[in-house]
Amino acid sequence: MDLWSILLLVALLTGIMGWFVTPFTSGIIYICMMCDGDPIDWGLEVAFSVAVPFTWVFALMEIILLYRI
Repeated sequence: MDLWSILLLVALLTGIMGWFVTPFTSGIIYICMMCDGDPIDWGLEVAFSVAVPFTWVFALMEIILLYRI
């Protein structure tokens, strides 16, 4: 795989897994909770929604690099 194939694969996977949607939806939830006066407690839900796509992309990149070498 060349560099462009890897970049396109990363863009495709992050788009499918919603990595760029997470900050938008988290911002909406934050504003709604702030307007309602609820305490802001992100917890594991947001941590996993940010970490899981990163982990998948990282693991796939490692597999691609190891397979290529």
